[in-house]
Amino acid sequence: MRRIIKIGGSMLLRSNLATAVNHWLDAHPADQTMIIIGGGKLIDAVRELDQQHAMDPQQTHWMCVDLLTATASFAADVLGCPLIKTEQAWKEMLHLGKMLPSSQMLSLPTVITPAVFYNKSTNVPDTRIPHDWRTTTDSIAALLAHQVDADELVLLKSCPIDPQMSLVQLAEAGIVDEALPKVAREVRSIRIEQLG
Repeated sequence: MRRIIKIGGSMLLRSNLATAVNHWLDAHPADQTMIIIGGGKLIDAVRELDQQHAMDPQQTHWMCVDLLTATASFAADVLGCPLIKTEQAWKEMLHLGKMLPSSQMLSLPTVITPAVFYNKSTNVPDTRIPHDWRTTTDSIAALLAHQVDADELVLLKSCPIDPQMSLVQLAEAGIVDEALPKVAREVRSIRIEQLG
């Protein structure tokens, strides 16, 4: 089983982040786990700058994607996970994944820097992710799940999640990003839950 996990950036400030994530991973084993990390306070700072200076939406979007390299690097250190931060390492990881049967896939969770598979030069067919504030790492993680044909996408949040709410309702409540309901149509299975 190949799983994509998105960990909300606000959780980077938790003192027990590694313990909480490792506990979740132990309770939900997978053959291969790729982790995307949200931007947290770094992205909040860009939002404040944008509100003050009305920056170009696409320029702001790609600036935020670049900043995700910092949060991914930090989280990889805290979680003790390998980090994929170059396009070459990403291609090698994908090639290795295609060569090995699922029983021999990398069992160690790996943090993926979004820029290795999603950047200005990336051709993203069929998903139509908006390059503005409607898109966050929720939709970027969904894009990754689509690209690698993951069995499941899990969004781990800091807030309680009502299991009765649809993706559209979650987006309207600001729990997931506005683009996710559309992007998630390309994903096999999606689960959204609070990280304990």
